[in-house]
Amino acid sequence: MVSPRKPQNTMLSLSHALVGTVPLSFVPSMSRQQSGAALWLTLALFTASCVAQQSPPNLGEASLEDLGNIQVYSASKHMQSTHDAPSSVTVITANEIQKYGYRNLSDILRSVPGFYVTYDRDYTFVGVRGFGRLGDWNSRILVLIDGHRSNNNVLGQAMMGNEFLVDVDMIERVEIVLGPSSSLYGANAFFAVINVITRTAQQVKDWELSFQTGSFGTYEGRATYGHQFNGLGILLSGTFYDSQGQTLFFPQFDTPANHNGVTKDTDYESYKHILSTLTFHGFTLQGLFSTREKIVPTAYFGAVFNNPADLNVDSHQYINLGYQHLIGKWQLDAHTSYDQARLQGPVPEAPLMSGEPIVLDTYSFRGNWWTGEVKVSRDLFERNHVTFGSEIRDNLRQDQGDLMNPPNAFTHDLNTSLIAAFYAQDELAITNRLTLNAGLRYDHYSTFGGTTNPRLALIYRPAEKTTLKLLYGKAFSAPDVYEITPDFGTFYDDNLKLEPEHIKSLEARVEQGLGRYFQLSSGVYRNRIDDLITLVPVTSDGNFQYQNAGSAEATGMDVEFIGHAVNGVQGKASFDYVAAHDDSAGDPPLDNSPRHMAKLNLIFPLLQQRVFASAEGQFLGRRLTLLQDSLSSYQVFNLTLLAHALGKHFDAAASVFNLLDKKYFDPGRPEDPEDAIQQDGRSFRVKITGRF
Repeated sequence: MVSPRKPQNTMLSLSHALVGTVPLSFVPSMSRQQSGAALWLTLALFTASCVAQQSPPNLGEASLEDLGNIQVYSASKHMQSTHDAPSSVTVITANEIQKYGYRNLSDILRSVPGFYVTYDRDYTFVGVRGFGRLGDWNSRILVLIDGHRSNNNVLGQAMMGNEFLVDVDMIERVEIVLGPSSSLYGANAFFAVINVITRTAQQVKDWELSFQTGSFGTYEGRATYGHQFNGLGILLSGTFYDSQGQTLFFPQFDTPANHNGVTKDTDYESYKHILSTLTFHGFTLQGLFSTREKIVPTAYFGAVFNNPADLNVDSHQYINLGYQHLIGKWQLDAHTSYDQARLQGPVPEAPLMSGEPIVLDTYSFRGNWWTGEVKVSRDLFERNHVTFGSEIRDNLRQDQGDLMNPPNAFTHDLNTSLIAAFYAQDELAITNRLTLNAGLRYDHYSTFGGTTNPRLALIYRPAEKTTLKLLYGKAFSAPDVYEITPDFGTFYDDNLKLEPEHIKSLEARVEQGLGRYFQLSSGVYRNRIDDLITLVPVTSDGNFQYQNAGSAEATGMDVEFIGHAVNGVQGKASFDYVAAHDDSAGDPPLDNSPRHMAKLNLIFPLLQQRVFASAEGQFLGRRLTLLQDSLSSYQVFNLTLLAHALGKHFDAAASVFNLLDKKYFDPGRPEDPEDAIQQDGRSFRVKITGRF
């Protein structure tokens, strides 16, 4: 559903996370290895505090009340203060995106407590609170665009990196809701809901042109037009991107026959985005077109190394019509949409006999789905807000197959399914300081039946600057088509009896104001995941099948310090600690699960608010690969310089990423021959934007 928009106060341009505390005995003790991250955080907090204290004394316009009363939509499907949201919410605004030089959605998420990113040089995958399972497709995170579900209906995949469907310059804000939210959103809302809210015609104000260039032969251009004609708002934006990519070295292929492990011109990437939004009174019509090409340099799925024919082509298009209207005391929100997603991924394979040509084995899918939703809400008795809704999703096509043989036809695995859901939520103010939030949703799938998921939140404000939250939630992740009837080759067997995964989460959070301009927040949580969908061997000759096998548990804590001043000085620093383990014999730790993370973000205003410098530091602890090798921890620092000219009609920005040229690795996925994949070294970007 297209979410309501609220004018953004420029003084509220900051990240905001609602967090809390419980007795320290709930948190596992830190080892000597984690103490290094704690020292890193201590330095970050000290630096942020010192910078904020340099602000002028007259900072009344950026009071703590401003910091805590940012309005969000995604936590409860209506606008409310982050204090009242029944979850932990972080908001990243367009102002921050510009000043920190974020290039895509994954850059934004790297700065958020609890999130970390893995890149296999094809797609970007996001881990949350110690759970970033290798081989999955971001299907446990729900990504919305103006309230519209963007996860496709075959892999359940949410696009996160350069493959994300919207140009980052078109984002007005990102609302990140941590924790299970299936009580409102159903499947995929397992660990988090990310709602990307795009800019309106009023915010663009006629023409906007942007161009950037950078390392690895990268170019990007954007043209945007937006205008408000009385009751009619028109916005149209188009983006193109092209990058030659890096020359890479893979030691697994270090032989003369494989160019000594060096691959060139196989990291190429390009994409095109078109976004159009029309608004007229209560109606909003939005259309999106996105297509991307990416050569895969890792020789995954047994591909021939250093072959540019290993090229993925992704596309996603949708049209969404929403309507909002007040009927008496009831707020009506309704929408209907139609999506289609495509993937064509040829894999060049070596011939069975020498002298024969290379064979192209193609995995492809076609997904088409229609969605409709109606929601009504109102206030009752001044202290009670109720919400009722119903949603239906008709998966008209969930096909997998081979587009190469025969041409443009699927050879097998033609699928459809139907999902119907009903949900209700009640927010009851028991007293002026105590609120109870309770929600429940029932989803029925034509493939496996029904599932019911609740959410409860008790929110208590004992003092003006203190908010305490006790949160409980249950969510599910439905088996995707590729898990039920996989089409990745002859070694995968169907499992039509596959059931959903389930998570139960208990969380305690508090937010404490420190004076007028700072907040210190922290929290603890425990997530229990059952019925994990796992690829297991089923025959002695090497066949595998997705089954509900195993469970996992994660116990963790986070702490964040935020400061903001009216003159533009702002900063935030956070630290996360989580112990995640498999519930099998011996409780082995999960792969790709860092025990500790630390993050620091600072913005310095220069030259009378016309030039800004920003610094960003990220620390990620050790992670295990699929082969149980330990990848070293690493620190990455980014710098951006932004200049406004001609009254903000012209912007120029320069960014340096991985400033110290740190060499670090992400773990490979099951289909990769590499157990660890090297990430980008130092790179730069120069960007200019004009508004007319």
